[in-house]
Amino acid sequence: MKRSGIVIGAWTFLALIVIPLYPHFVSPNELTRWALVAAAVESRTIEVSSTARILGPRFEDLAIVDGRVYSNKAPGAALASAPGYLLARPFYGPPSAGNIRPVANVMRVVASTLPTVLLALVFVAIARRADVDDARAARVVWILLFATPVFVYGLLLFSHALVGACLFGAWALLFFFAPSRRNDLAAGALIGFAVSSEYTMIFPSMVIGLVLLIERRWSCVARVVAAGLPFAVLLGAYHHAAFGSVFRTPYFYEKLPEYREVARSGFFGLHLPSPATFASLLFDPSRGLLVFSPVLIAAIPAYRAARRRMRSAAWWTLVAIPATILLVYSGYPNWHGGWNVGPRYIVAAIPFVVLPLLFRNGGVIESLLAGFSALAVIFTTLVFPFPPNAFPFPWISLAAPLALDGLVVPNLFHLIGRPAAIAIPTLLILTAIVAAHRRLAMLAVLCGALTAVIAGSQWWRVGNPEVVNLQRRYIAEVYFEQRGAMGEAPVGLLRRRESELRQPPASWPF
Repeated sequence: MKRSGIVIGAWTFLALIVIPLYPHFVSPNELTRWALVAAAVESRTIEVSSTARILGPRFEDLAIVDGRVYSNKAPGAALASAPGYLLARPFYGPPSAGNIRPVANVMRVVASTLPTVLLALVFVAIARRADVDDARAARVVWILLFATPVFVYGLLLFSHALVGACLFGAWALLFFFAPSRRNDLAAGALIGFAVSSEYTMIFPSMVIGLVLLIERRWSCVARVVAAGLPFAVLLGAYHHAAFGSVFRTPYFYEKLPEYREVARSGFFGLHLPSPATFASLLFDPSRGLLVFSPVLIAAIPAYRAARRRMRSAAWWTLVAIPATILLVYSGYPNWHGGWNVGPRYIVAAIPFVVLPLLFRNGGVIESLLAGFSALAVIFTTLVFPFPPNAFPFPWISLAAPLALDGLVVPNLFHLIGRPAAIAIPTLLILTAIVAAHRRLAMLAVLCGALTAVIAGSQWWRVGNPEVVNLQRRYIAEVYFEQRGAMGEAPVGLLRRRESELRQPPASWPF
């Protein structure tokens, strides 16, 4: 699988050189996990008051109980990132505003990048077992890593890459690879890790359990439950210690009242699926999954080909798991998830949608859609992977103007110079494209990328140019430290600028 190896290697090298922690941008979802791990290691406590203080008073992703401060996230991803903190601690010392960036970046590599690489290797193993040739396997792995939001969440200390890898790995062990006790136990542990990292993963996990029961795989179910039980116990113990009950999650105690109200409505914040939310998850100009990754449309006919290559239980779960995730978040009022690339809450569904492409030879249409998707995802991510909701088609409305000014994601080659910081990631992306495509397919990919540029250039038809331009100038001035970029602005925004400029992480040599 030489071509697949080059694709995975190019993505991995890219992931290791980027350090997407911007000056003065206290990324809430990521740094709340840093705060929890740092407090646990340094002070032997899950209460994060001391570490949250380093992040400043504006920091949001916290849960407050009777004056005590905790992370507002499920603890599984923090647990997964803890080895990264321990690896970095001897080199950077105790937590401080000056070492947040390197320490959190090592944590990200362990908890997000490594699971994404393992996910890609599982795809390669499935391709081998199914006798899929290397050229096709490389194309599909390239789509997974470079043309879907898996690309961005393998580079950030969010839980989504970890959860997607765990859930998909459990499915592969239970339904695709040869049954064994070891596989059952490993699958149970992976499911436990997924649920303890994102509570909603209980729903697709129930789908897996239901199918196992229908198949009467009683001993398998027992082993899966036994391996997942320690994670349930640890999760319950964490909830009880922090919030007074095993059934109380941090979302009930959100620092921000609007998020707290959402969590206390419906069933732990979830409601019945809404057709409008379902449509937004897929088609919203700023966040829609099929807006960023229309290549996933090519998976629809591929499911039929997959049906011929899989046994019934494997195929039905392959369909039901992503459908369940999509339906669950169709009932979540905060479906967009804030400043991020794509609808991040449903990222765990993506590997299940991409896999069927292994079993069908893609044509020109697939390559066109893949080129569109890759440009949208890569360009947005490698400039600023936290576009606010106001930016429709953010690869053009936000990323393109910043990139034209030479502004790209912090990476190690900035230490050499801006040209290297732009050229090396570009070279790695081109290497992956060449490894995954033949000449005609590469031409179609380039045409698809051009189509993404043309489509994105129409952002002003659905966005507010005045708001977009002001927010983009603010991002340039504060998070890229381009002094004077904002120009004239409302007094409130100027005050916010002065407040944020006092926050970590430290400056970066853009």
